[in-house]
Amino acid sequence: MMKCMIRPWAVFAMLLLPAAAQAAPAPAANPIAMQFAAVMQDSGHRQMVMQAAKASPVWMHMSCSQASFVQAPEVGVYVPMQFAKNGEPISGEWREGVVASGCGAPITLNVLTQITAPASLATGYLLPGATIADPILQNYAQSFALKAAGGLPAECKDAFIANTEFAGYVGYSGPGAPPKIGPWNEVWTLSLCGPPKQVTMHFLPDANGTTIKAELK
Repeated sequence: MMKCMIRPWAVFAMLLLPAAAQAAPAPAANPIAMQFAAVMQDSGHRQMVMQAAKASPVWMHMSCSQASFVQAPEVGVYVPMQFAKNGEPISGEWREGVVASGCGAPITLNVLTQITAPASLATGYLLPGATIADPILQNYAQSFALKAAGGLPAECKDAFIANTEFAGYVGYSGPGAPPKIGPWNEVWTLSLCGPPKQVTMHFLPDANGTTIKAELK
């Protein structure tokens, strides 16, 4: 049991947005939201998102020619979008998903995008499924999940997290809005060169970080 206080990063693909996406028109009612939507739907960005999603280990193990892909409706914003006066995005970080169907049960392939310089976007895959953990927590929590699952078997060089499920906020049953900050539970499915193993992940945030507990389900 430890608190997450680190910030590892994945390898990203880079994209420089074309001028049309940089300076997309936006109504006065909510210009940032409309500019963000224009960035999200830019054809170059969509291509990079698909490339990042298909680079996810889980998809590399289940890809098939019959697969179809749709953009997931949920977007998780980690760093709010900001735009320069000329319409260029200058900061922001968010998660979006691509739902892959046709190769067994549908799965959400999550992708992280960062604005690394004015109009420059970097994309990389995140864990699949419905986890609400941010990228830092996802990276940090994987070692806890692996330990709870019994560790990496000898000679296994093809281990990956196959799915994540959000199991709810602790002590919340509704109605009304759920808490903005946990604690919450998730179930992660690990593929460790054998039958899948499910691990219950407990995330306990406080002012000093997030404590992680994991146990084999």
